[in-house]
Amino acid sequence: MKNIFQIMKEYGLEVPEDKQKEFENAVLENYKTVTDYDNQAKKLETANDTIKANDIAIEGLKQELEGFKDVDVTALKQRITDLEEEKETIQREYDEKIADRDFNDILKDSISSANGRNAKAITALLDIDALKASKNQKEDIAAALKALTEAEDSKMLFGEPEPDVLGIGNPIGIVDKKNQVDTGSLRDALASKYGK
Repeated sequence: MKNIFQIMKEYGLEVPEDKQKEFENAVLENYKTVTDYDNQAKKLETANDTIKANDIAIEGLKQELEGFKDVDVTALKQRITDLEEEKETIQREYDEKIADRDFNDILKDSISSANGRNAKAITALLDIDALKASKNQKEDIAAALKALTEAEDSKMLFGEPEPDVLGIGNPIGIVDKKNQVDTGSLRDALASKYGK
């Protein structure tokens, strides 16, 4: 790229050397290069494009807002509040059901571990509300069941279950499992007795 003084010399213009520095400063202050001009033009074009895009976005928002001009904001806020309360109620009920299920499982297992014979009767004797509110449900249920096993009026609800009858016994007490007969009807009983 040629120096400005060389270009001027080619056209017959010469600036004395003592004035060249002042001339160069004056040119730089008053004139921009093509690159500077192009950069400024690009910035301006970008700014114009941004303004146009913003105008389009604003117009779109105005149209969307038109769709909501008849909407009752107070009613919408109330609906949101109602839905949030309904959600909390559903969550609370769900949590209560889960807690009840877990409590009933602990109670059932504890009664079974204490050799309870009648779970309904045992449950009726317990203070269920106090046990549900307990922080240590398992230990408190076990303590309450222990108290019931030791109490005179409730200890008969606990103990080993009655043994199942496995076969027909004779007066001496020997069980004959081979010759077991279903004596469901009189005819079967007679047939087995007389072999008919």
